[in-house]
Amino acid sequence: MSAPENAGRLPVADRAAMFGAVKRLVVEDRAAFAGVVALYVLAAGAGAALPVMLGDVIDGIGTGWTASRVDLVCGAIVACVVVQLVLLRTGRRLGYRLGERAAAKLRESFIARVLRLPLGTVERAGTGDLATRTSGDVGAVAELLRKTGPEMAIGVIELVVLTVAAFVVSPLLGLLFLTGAPAFIIAARRYLRLASPVFLAERAAMSEIAETLTASAAGSQTVTAYRMQGERGAAGYARAESHMGRLKGIIRLQTWFFPATDLTFLTPAVVVTVVGGVWFLDGWVTVGQVVAVAMLTLRLDGPVFRSMMSLSEFQMGGAAMARVEGVHLMPDEVRAAVPEGAEVRLDGVTFGYGDGPDVLHGLSLHPRRGERLVVVGPSGAGKSTIARLIAGIDRPRSGSVTLGGAPVADVPLEVLRRRVILVTQEHYVFTATLRENLNLAAPEAGDAALYAALATVDARWVADLPAGLDTMLGEEHHGLNLAEAQQLALARVILADPDVVILDEATAGIDPGSAGNVEALLAAALDGRTVIAIAHQLQAAESADRIAVVREGRIAEEGAHAELLAAGGAYASLWWAWKGVAA
Repeated sequence: MSAPENAGRLPVADRAAMFGAVKRLVVEDRAAFAGVVALYVLAAGAGAALPVMLGDVIDGIGTGWTASRVDLVCGAIVACVVVQLVLLRTGRRLGYRLGERAAAKLRESFIARVLRLPLGTVERAGTGDLATRTSGDVGAVAELLRKTGPEMAIGVIELVVLTVAAFVVSPLLGLLFLTGAPAFIIAARRYLRLASPVFLAERAAMSEIAETLTASAAGSQTVTAYRMQGERGAAGYARAESHMGRLKGIIRLQTWFFPATDLTFLTPAVVVTVVGGVWFLDGWVTVGQVVAVAMLTLRLDGPVFRSMMSLSEFQMGGAAMARVEGVHLMPDEVRAAVPEGAEVRLDGVTFGYGDGPDVLHGLSLHPRRGERLVVVGPSGAGKSTIARLIAGIDRPRSGSVTLGGAPVADVPLEVLRRRVILVTQEHYVFTATLRENLNLAAPEAGDAALYAALATVDARWVADLPAGLDTMLGEEHHGLNLAEAQQLALARVILADPDVVILDEATAGIDPGSAGNVEALLAAALDGRTVIAIAHQLQAAESADRIAVVREGRIAEEGAHAELLAAGGAYASLWWAWKGVAA
């Protein structure tokens, strides 16, 4: 396996790992694979029989064949044409189905592996890199398996069968038939050696473009607020220019490779015709043999051209396959801790992102079981970082973050995701029915439970849906605005019924008049569970069991709303500033 492309990026599989993955797909469907190969061999054999029989007819006429015998062989030639077409069409259809099954297995295994990756790993890889692998690279591999691969297989099989046929007709002329092979082998080896890194670089450049565009789109409001349009535009153009450079490198390779491959069939066609004619005059071969082998060389045009055109796509598909398989090379995290209970504790936690400075400095926080704890503080104080640590996304540099006495980052993901749920401002609505979107959190929940969860988060818009729970959601169907998407996400929390819920500005997109009502309903529905709410809007703090104020990565003070106001400290300053009243 190779090293990551860039720091934090997902790895790329080497050639051995890539071919190992293809081998696994072939072995899993080996009977169908063998059948497709057999059909291609028979089709190639039927095609090669045409010039061979035509050469026999030419020699036969010279040696006194009867008209009926000539007609019989010509009829066999016509039959071979029909048989070749039927076999080739059947092989292509079955090969396409074989490729689709293999592509489906690849997609399923890829998505399953991505879903097992820790969120921190996904974030460090970058949304552009992962999105490109998930969509573009998986699509390119699917095209390789269902179309490009079979086309390459057909071309190679035809080349082998035509070569064998040439030697069957005449071993001497068969040697002349191979005169174009050295040029093709040298060109192909050099092309393959040079093309692989170029195509990999092109796929990586696509990831950089996606990463830049995604970041600019996601942060469009920030870009506008800080007037960074020119800077972000320049970054996008730089990525596009880099990608253009990679494409030019591919074109430069193809400008010498494609003409070189033409020599594969042009050279032997000329040599067989000229040298074969001399050998005929010397009595070494017959005119029918020369015609048959010359026609076989001309038939090289089809498989060589297909192989030549497919080889470029094959390289692109191979580069995509290396990136898709690279995700499987990520080592699994050893997470075997078993929490005993649902108590959350942060003790002496120090944390910073990457190689950056510490964001939290010896922070300790002990939410009580079943408590509604609201964490407030100025922007950049470390509130969302606390949420990420409790959710097990990141590990502290020092200190401990535990759930039921077990380090959160060591609890298996499938266990942690049932026990702790983090809800942020970013909510994804899948292109599926409302019922299916909700059943992601509780697959066996019935309609009554789904409607109850929606009512709990005050999702009144459900009553206006044209098909109720069966309404298709998504950009191409019924779109949800930010507030509705957030209510859908909160309804999923109700259905999932976790021990600990972390709300990181989860109601920020809901209008202030409704947000308080949603929070009150949500608090009632989550009664008995630990709720840790990260808040910038302080209306959530007033009704909290306890408030923790974070300043500069430390807990500045803790207590109930009234107590902290009476103390006149950091919380009181935030509260009166939020109310627009001088303290």
